[in-house]
Amino acid sequence: MKKLVTTMTLGTLILAACSNSSVDVENAAENNEQNENIQTVPREDVQDSVTKSTSKEYYQSVLPYELSPARGLTSSNMVSTYNMEAFEKGLFELSKGVFSTDDYVFREGQIMSEEMTREYLKRQYSEEQIEEMDEDELKKTGAFSNLGLNPSSNGETDPEKLAKNAPIYLSHILEQDYLKVDEDGNQSFEGITFGLAMNSEYLYQKEQYGTTYEEELDLEEVKKQGEEMAREMLERLRANSDYADKKVMFAVFIQSKGTDIIPGNFVSYAVVDPGEEKIDKFETIDEKNVLLPSNDKSVPEEINNEYRAFNRELESYFKSFTTSVGRGVMRDGKLEELSIEIPFEYESRGEMIGISQFVHELVEKHFGNTKVTAKIQDKSKVYATITSNGDDDVQLYIME
Repeated sequence: MKKLVTTMTLGTLILAACSNSSVDVENAAENNEQNENIQTVPREDVQDSVTKSTSKEYYQSVLPYELSPARGLTSSNMVSTYNMEAFEKGLFELSKGVFSTDDYVFREGQIMSEEMTREYLKRQYSEEQIEEMDEDELKKTGAFSNLGLNPSSNGETDPEKLAKNAPIYLSHILEQDYLKVDEDGNQSFEGITFGLAMNSEYLYQKEQYGTTYEEELDLEEVKKQGEEMAREMLERLRANSDYADKKVMFAVFIQSKGTDIIPGNFVSYAVVDPGEEKIDKFETIDEKNVLLPSNDKSVPEEINNEYRAFNRELESYFKSFTTSVGRGVMRDGKLEELSIEIPFEYESRGEMIGISQFVHELVEKHFGNTKVTAKIQDKSKVYATITSNGDDDVQLYIME
């Protein structure tokens, strides 16, 4: 990502897009009332400060629960609920590898305010654009601080040219904070995870209220852009002494298209130890969300065949059955998670119990090494749920 050079004529009125723009981050704790006492919050009793642990699968949460000041932006900035849910859930899963649920408790992000997040999602302003603005316009547009991480338009106004040469890559930033609690119940802020949600397509209109066009983005370039943005965010963060000694993880998520019924996935991450100021490399994440059965050539044929066999056996035993849809998560070429929706037109409780028991058998037969959740349902009601943790323990729950 190119750094902008400020001109001497505007002096300190203009903040460069990169290193100098850390001013906003440096003052984050002062500008955000919810960030008060971010370092240490004494508690008389640990149980009054965090939720009780029910499972190592989930983090304990800080009490009283603190909402992120940028909370409302996630649903509006993500292109679909599928992507939003996969983004948030996946970021938790990645965080567990850095901030274990045994040692850390979770708090919604308090560094990134709503205003700051919006500024980060804007385009950069070029040096030429900044020089042409007066002081009022600089403040009004946000060019005064120039925090935008998305590519500069460089004065280009043609939507089609922007789509090809300078699309909006970054869609949303999600922050998670991680704290430790000592024996006296004192909380100390120790670590941060930032998720960068990137676009896989850029939508634009050539005229207001006109036809919406789609520009598919090169996914390798999207990944590269996200990683460069993470490096820039680290530079801004480390400029604040409050965050210089915090462990930080950055993870890049590429969304699926807004019309897709499966979400995108995380493609890379980097962990920065306390005191470190640069990201040397990102680790690649081999993960893909898939729809089953699938025509996607990247899905191994044996996985597709297994799912088709599952559907065929259901169809052969129950005349009212049509077909099921599976949403899977593949990691390192293996199907690790599978969610199955089995449509069922209720006619008798006996048939419902029978198909539920049969699905229980089929999950054991076809998906023995996969974490599975299968639901037998109509449009408004779930009749039964079959779950498996990828071992021999397959559970059936029939709703009363």
